[in-house]
Amino acid sequence: MRIAIAHDEAFNFQYRANIDALRELGEVIFFSPLRDAALPSCSLLYLPGGYPELFAEQLSANTSMRASIKAFAEADGHVYAECGGFMYLTQDIDGIPMCGVLPPQATMQGARLHLGYRQMQLSDGTIIRGHEFHYSSVRELSPCTKTSCQQNAKGVCVDTPIYHYKNVIAGYTHWYWAEQGFNLGALVNP
Repeated sequence: MRIAIAHDEAFNFQYRANIDALRELGEVIFFSPLRDAALPSCSLLYLPGGYPELFAEQLSANTSMRASIKAFAEADGHVYAECGGFMYLTQDIDGIPMCGVLPPQATMQGARLHLGYRQMQLSDGTIIRGHEFHYSSVRELSPCTKTSCQQNAKGVCVDTPIYHYKNVIAGYTHWYWAEQGFNLGALVNP
């Protein structure tokens, strides 16, 4: 399996242990949505967190990269995106076009901190944990499959959605799967 991971100034937040776990699944390669012309050939695309809102104009200007990511997702490519990577998959960030894979629009207007530990139980009983830390929010433009009941540290459900479209899974939570016996490859089923 070949795993492409976005890594540049806009996408630079990922847990090293998660990257090491991905290396156990296959060949890991890094690419830059800011500078590279197209998504490299891969079985799984990982768009980690970062600050796409600070580089929105540059990301938008790279139309060939945005088109290649959208084409990959539409062709049932396996995509996992968290926080900033999730924002990159939306229609736009405050009117600046992004990849357009998912229906919401991301916005920094009325920015407020969303912060906390999260956990979620998967259908096989596995519990994965992570954290949510962002100032942006999303506006829904049309229905999209969302799953939820992520819980906070007190076990109370929070309204942080996870979006599922074709083989794309995306949301704000930064999941830490490396030491929990969770296999991201099983989540996206490449």
